[in-house]
Amino acid sequence: MSPAFTPQALKQIKYIHRLSRQLNGKKKSSHEKKILCLMRQHIDEITNLYQIKNMHYLIETGDLLILCLEILIENKRSINAVFGRCINRYDKKIQSLLKKKKKKC
Repeated sequence: MSPAFTPQALKQIKYIHRLSRQLNGKKKSSHEKKILCLMRQHIDEITNLYQIKNMHYLIETGDLLILCLEILIENKRSINAVFGRCINRYDKKIQSLLKKKKKKC
């Protein structure tokens, strides 16, 4: 599978992460806790906007994606490697669920 994120996109995400660490604290544990808190806030906001049919929930979903990528960077993981692994896992999981659904009929 080819990389999901271009070198330029990865560079920008890492730049955002460096700024985030300046803002939220350079200590890994405090920065990670702040990112997790922001993720929970974004999930609530996405849910609320979705419920009132405000399409801005899609932009907030993008913000949540960036926070997720920050967690990977904070833990020195390859964004493309994790994405590749997860996309394969989701494919297998959905295929399995589809087979179970067909058997119920």
